Amino acid sequence: MTDDMNASSQETALPRSHAERTSRTRRAILVAAASEFVAHGLEGANIEAIATSAGVNKALVYRHFSRKEVLFRHVLEDAYRTMRDAEEKLQMPDDPVAALDRLTAFTFDYYTENPGFLTLVGIENLHGGDNIRDSDPDAVHAGNIARMVAGILERGANAGLFRSGIDPVELWLSISGLCWATVSTVHTIRFNFGRDLLDRQERAVRLAHIQEMIRRYTLRPDHL
Repeated sequence: MTDDMNASSQETALPRSHAERTSRTRRAILVAAASEFVAHGLEGANIEAIATSAGVNKALVYRHFSRKEVLFRHVLEDAYRTMRDAEEKLQMPDDPVAALDRLTAFTFDYYTENPGFLTLVGIENLHGGDNIRDSDPDAVHAGNIARMVAGILERGANAGLFRSGIDPVELWLSISGLCWATVSTVHTIRFNFGRDLLDRQERAVRLAHIQEMIRRYTLRPDHL
């Protein structure tokens, strides 16, 4: 009876072990591919280089991802999902004004610390969104951020602090756009204006400016 139980246990463990190995291999390929796409773009990325970096052979990469564009789509999905999940883990203050500041600061810092994310999204937009078009928005938790912003706006409006009727997606696009434009153009900003936004103090000044712009758009006139 014991031998039967051990055999059964081993049989159920084998598929699990195989699944774990497959998952680790897939993760290694995605990590390697993300670096390759960020460095060389979609056209310039090399599957052989991705395989070498991931510690697998090229055939195994194609076994998991049928072509380079499919691999890029999964890398981009993973990048979006990682950011959305990080947003969900934020410890938001109860005060809606402080929460809005917190979200803006998080977005600014996330873009600063993850420039590869901006590059991947930029690559996809250069290609007209052809690769992400077939993805499931729910699979990358795309709706999370709109719901989060809507919740902050609702709390602020109910407290008499925020203007009513603000579109949460429009507000998020403003937050993201202001942060994105700053982080993605730090080198040309330095050339044109002599300001080093990679410097911690300069970044803090720029973030405070963005936060104030967002607050002034959101707050009722009598709370400015």
